[in-house]
Amino acid sequence: MDKRLNDILNGREGNHLLPFLWMREGHHDELPALIQTVYDSGARAFCVESRRHESFCEQRWWDDMDLVLAEAEKRGMRVWILDDKNFPTGYANGLVAKKYPERRKWQLAEDHIDLVGPAPQNAALLRAQDEENILLGVFAYRRRETDETLDARPVDLTDRVKGRYVYWDVPAGVWRVMALYKTRRGTQQTEYMHLIDEDSVRVLIEAVYEPHYAHYAKYFGNTLAGFFSDEPSLGNCQTVHGAGDVDTYNQRLGQPGLALPWTDELLERLSEALGGDARGRLAALWYPQGDDTADVRLAYMDVLTRLWRAHFSYQVGDWCRAHGVEYIGHIIEDKNAHARMRYGVGHYFRALDGQDMAGIDVVLHQIMPGLAHHNHAMIASTGVSDATFFQYALARLAASHSHIQPRMKNRTMCEIFGAYGWAEGVPMMKHLMDHMLVRGVNQFVPHAFSPDYPDRDCPPHFNAGGCNPEFSAFSKLMRYANRTAHLLEGGVEVVSAAILYHAEAEWSGRDYMLMQEPARRLYDAQLNYDFLPIDAVVEKARVEDGALRVEAMRYPALIVPHAAYLPAAFLEKAAALAEAGARIAFIGGRPEGCACGEVIALEEAADFVRDAGGADVRLRSPFPLLRVAHVRRDGRDVFMLVNESMEEDFEGDLLLPVSGCGVKLDLLGGGYFAVEAKDGALPMRLGRGESALLLFGGDEWKDFPAEPVYARAEEIVGPWTLTLTAAHNAPCDGGPKRLARLYNVTGPEGDDGFSGWMRYEASFGAKPGAAALELGQVGECAHVWLNGVDLGERIDAPYRFDIAPAVKEGTNELVVEVTNSLVHQQPDPFSLFVQIPPSGLLGPVRLLYRA
Repeated sequence: MDKRLNDILNGREGNHLLPFLWMREGHHDELPALIQTVYDSGARAFCVESRRHESFCEQRWWDDMDLVLAEAEKRGMRVWILDDKNFPTGYANGLVAKKYPERRKWQLAEDHIDLVGPAPQNAALLRAQDEENILLGVFAYRRRETDETLDARPVDLTDRVKGRYVYWDVPAGVWRVMALYKTRRGTQQTEYMHLIDEDSVRVLIEAVYEPHYAHYAKYFGNTLAGFFSDEPSLGNCQTVHGAGDVDTYNQRLGQPGLALPWTDELLERLSEALGGDARGRLAALWYPQGDDTADVRLAYMDVLTRLWRAHFSYQVGDWCRAHGVEYIGHIIEDKNAHARMRYGVGHYFRALDGQDMAGIDVVLHQIMPGLAHHNHAMIASTGVSDATFFQYALARLAASHSHIQPRMKNRTMCEIFGAYGWAEGVPMMKHLMDHMLVRGVNQFVPHAFSPDYPDRDCPPHFNAGGCNPEFSAFSKLMRYANRTAHLLEGGVEVVSAAILYHAEAEWSGRDYMLMQEPARRLYDAQLNYDFLPIDAVVEKARVEDGALRVEAMRYPALIVPHAAYLPAAFLEKAAALAEAGARIAFIGGRPEGCACGEVIALEEAADFVRDAGGADVRLRSPFPLLRVAHVRRDGRDVFMLVNESMEEDFEGDLLLPVSGCGVKLDLLGGGYFAVEAKDGALPMRLGRGESALLLFGGDEWKDFPAEPVYARAEEIVGPWTLTLTAAHNAPCDGGPKRLARLYNVTGPEGDDGFSGWMRYEASFGAKPGAAALELGQVGECAHVWLNGVDLGERIDAPYRFDIAPAVKEGTNELVVEVTNSLVHQQPDPFSLFVQIPPSGLLGPVRLLYRA
């Protein structure tokens, strides 16, 4: 018996859940019950979030944390701590403003004026200088006529500054005179630490980490698991109103008026990288300067992101590891911000490299089931999603990082469910969970448990004041997540290709392609992939047996999204890898200075990967939204399959890279069945949104029956009796009432304010061979009893129940209890963006007979 399957069958799977538990002042006595609710959900860890606790790191906080840690220890649970009082991480509990104002964020900003010459003895007025606005230099650049391109040969006017004026005999032509300032302007995070400055980041450790160690050293490494950073960012913004592109998710080099993160150390390192004083070349960060532009921009972003990695990610992570705990968290990745500034950090992999898990979040309607190929409405990100990024890039970014950073041990964390609104019922949560699991995410931070109800802050909240109709279903989902992650972990994921991370291509300011474009072409063809940063290619990549290798990962092909310009170090390494036999494809043309690899069109990416030997699981007919994961471990092959189509069932043969007998597992419903892949072909049917797991390579299949086949069905038409019980004792027409037909309880002929429990009762006759009950359409979760025997709960389609333990010939008594979400009681603003299913049992309810 496979050890991990045996663990699952005996309830010994590991914990992969650490939901947020929101700390609020004034709820001290309620904490034990709240922690017990977390425990009852199936989680064996949680992360306390302090942003609504006004006494963070003060006595009332310590009083609450004393109780939290004692209660967690009593239950064998582990506790994580979100590491700041305010969101996002970087406020350092206010200590920057209170004690270290000199360690606030610095920015690089520019003012300029265009002068016409010849004009002897002219002057230009400069901004007033003080300790918050320090002049770094003044430089003049010849202008082109038709655009803002500047000559790459500056004239240094710094020594001609007298007071607030710079004096110059302007030569013939049009010139731009640019003054560069080290300034506190250009950020809305005016009291935040500077995450690219070692001493500034040290303030966070002094303000939050060290006080917790002083109070709870005995818990570090056991009950206290570690710390969580939430969406730290560079935080720079425009200094000139209306200048350039002000989309806050698209703040990057080449935008006039954008302040840029700055330190003296950054200037020193940038000058080293560029081979001399960099100040005169900094104009290229905002305006094109011909051939110099790409080199200056790449050098700046390279230095900037390496400073973040060293001074923030590694300084905090190293402190945690030195004190026996771990460090996790995530940044804002939305709409490609992961490689940009302001909300972003410039480089996803460098930003999180000091952590012990890779991390992302999925909140605010970023992913909606069934909309992989459609941008859709959402409450954030300018009101429209970037479906290609969220569906094809986000989760694989994190999974890829966990594969190539050994310290992370293939652990990929996702904060999930938050700020979708009360309309996000458990079936939708299950689709989001499957989306993450099949893409390699295996640690989850469900968002959130709250002591308040109703709590308007980013619902849903799973406990809902102790009266969430779907809490039982939510707990079932959490156990499913634990079991699935446990079955998939401990091995190496099989992927078909690596795709080059596009950050450097974008930084250059030259033409480029986002990495998710080839990713979509591969994933819709059941070809999985990792994103590889240039750092990993240059520092770790090797060729073995014709395939690229990084750490334990094997990549039959490397796809380079179109990039007009890439760093010389990558081009040199790519040439060496290609010479050693690696298959490398450049989409739409090679970058400047590159002569290796093959050039392909975007539409040819999947065929190129297959030709390179990257095909793994194949289909006889295309079905783009069938997602597949494949993990090899312990001599076994584990597959996860998810039909992400909400419109079409999948039915056909899977052509697997293995043959013989295996086990099909329904870890949600508890079904385990022996299957056979004859010459690799395995017949499979998955309904809309349905998932399954397969296990091959051992003899476990001998312990399980074949999957049942049903020959006929009889509809159970009732009559039905319906009794309603509203959540939180809200008024409703409870009944019982006899139904002429099944209907939508919250529809036009029902009560649109009802959330709670809907109990249906009916009698039916059964003949020999009756084996299963199928409920048809359900809104949203269903628990079934037959003749008094509990047949369990189903939280998503198919709502099919094995009735063998309870059915009898003749008359049978059926009870179906259906629950819906709390959106009908709490129609919150977040739910405006979520499709709301009907409520109750809609059927048709059918009795299935074995063949």
